[in-house]
Amino acid sequence: MRVLSLIYVIALGAGLGLASARYAVADRPWFGRAQIGAWTTWPKSGARDIDPYMRAYLARGAHLPLGAGEGLELIAEKDDTGRSLDARCRYVVSGTTPPARGWSIRAVNPASRPFQLAVERESFTDAEIVRSERGGMRIVAAATPEAGNWLPLPADGRFELRLRLYDTPIASHAGELRPDTLPRITRVDCR
Repeated sequence: MRVLSLIYVIALGAGLGLASARYAVADRPWFGRAQIGAWTTWPKSGARDIDPYMRAYLARGAHLPLGAGEGLELIAEKDDTGRSLDARCRYVVSGTTPPARGWSIRAVNPASRPFQLAVERESFTDAEIVRSERGGMRIVAAATPEAGNWLPLPADGRFELRLRLYDTPIASHAGELRPDTLPRITRVDCR
C-alpha cells in the first residue's frame, strides 16, 4: 500500500511540475513588461540581467530579442479601445514613433510567425513609407488592398502588430513612455 501511495505522489508531483514548467514558459511572462496604451514591451528581454522566465521563453522558441543597445520591440494584440486585432477588420496605424535611427512594423500571427500571403509586402520601414505633410505615418492594415501604405492581412483570424525601434535612446526606460508617443491603432470597420 505504501509503495502505491509513493508511486502516486511521485507521478502527481512530476506531472504537476512538468505542467507548471510548460505553463511558465509557454508565453511571455507577465512580469518585466511595460504596457503603453495598446503596445506591450519587455525592455530587458535583450539585456544581460534578463529574467530567467523570459530567458526560458526565448530559448524555447525561435525568438531573437533586440539587444539592450540595439533597440526595442513593441507588440500590439489589441487596438486602442482594447478589442483584439481581427483580420476581418480594417485598422489604421497612425501617428509618430519615439526617436529612433529607424523602425519597422509588421503583422504576424499569434505564434509570431509571418503570414503566407500572395502579396510580397509583409512589413514597412521608416525609409519606404509615404508620409503625410506633417511627417506622421498612416498605415492601413486590411485583407483587401488599400491606397497608400497598405499592410496586407489574411482573410480572417487574429494577428499582432510588431513595431521595432532600432538604436533608440528610450530602450532602457521604455516604461516611462506615454501612449501618445506611440502610433495609435484604430479599428475602421469590419466585414
